[in-house]
Amino acid sequence: MFTAPKLKVGDTIGIFCASHIYTDQWYAQALWTLERLGFKVKARKNARLDTYGYAASAEKRAADINALVADDEVKMLLFGGGGGAAEIFPYIDFENIRKHPKLFSSYSDGTSILNAVHAQTGLVTYYGQGPVEFAELRQYDWEQLFYQ
Repeated sequence: MFTAPKLKVGDTIGIFCASHIYTDQWYAQALWTLERLGFKVKARKNARLDTYGYAASAEKRAADINALVADDEVKMLLFGGGGGAAEIFPYIDFENIRKHPKLFSSYSDGTSILNAVHAQTGLVTYYGQGPVEFAELRQYDWEQLFYQ
């Protein structure tokens, strides 16, 4: 079992959608808040894809995770839940996560990804904030972000 380095102001947070479509309506305020807190934010392009009203294909959603993990600038991955999260397991590059450990934080059905990452790599993951929790930042969420 091992942990990724702690998050610091100025670090980059990667946003991806494991199960749903990224919309500005859901994410604009959250990204603005993260940037105001001093973080850089990278949202992956496939998160915006709409496939007949559903999220991008499992391969494309996993490609977003894999790209964020490979990006040495990204220190944390934030993502929400959703029933389709387990579809991406076969496409996640767990070896890459071992080589480039990041903080992973999510909730709800995103827990399936957190558990898979931990089970396959030994990396400690965090059940907690997803991106939209930063739309209305609470003291508790702030403390959990910095005191993990």
